[in-house]
Amino acid sequence: MSQTLLRKAFGVSWHYRHVRTDFEWGGVQLFLDLKSQAWVCPRCGLADEVIRKGRRCRCLQTVPIGLKPVHLLTEVARCQCERCDVIFEVHPPLPGRTSVIPTSLKRLWSS
Repeated sequence: MSQTLLRKAFGVSWHYRHVRTDFEWGGVQLFLDLKSQAWVCPRCGLADEVIRKGRRCRCLQTVPIGLKPVHLLTEVARCQCERCDVIFEVHPPLPGRTSVIPTSLKRLWSS
């Protein structure tokens, strides 16, 4: 699957790459792998001294393709910065909240 399609259609960050697609349980499962460039310390901002301390799996349901449910299966990496000794998780990036109502209509309703 195209990385551009994952980014544009499902809001997947460039920190993830598509590994495989399964068609099971009447739906589509997209398996994503976290790239090591995403391991950046939130406190000091460095990536050089970050080591992995484990991971867990996360399943996110996203918009369907036709009538088929779509799930993004990815990992939540647990990391530690050796410089500032902070332990953190790299969570799957979700697209920001968006409004279904266009801004032009919001102005009309707020008057």
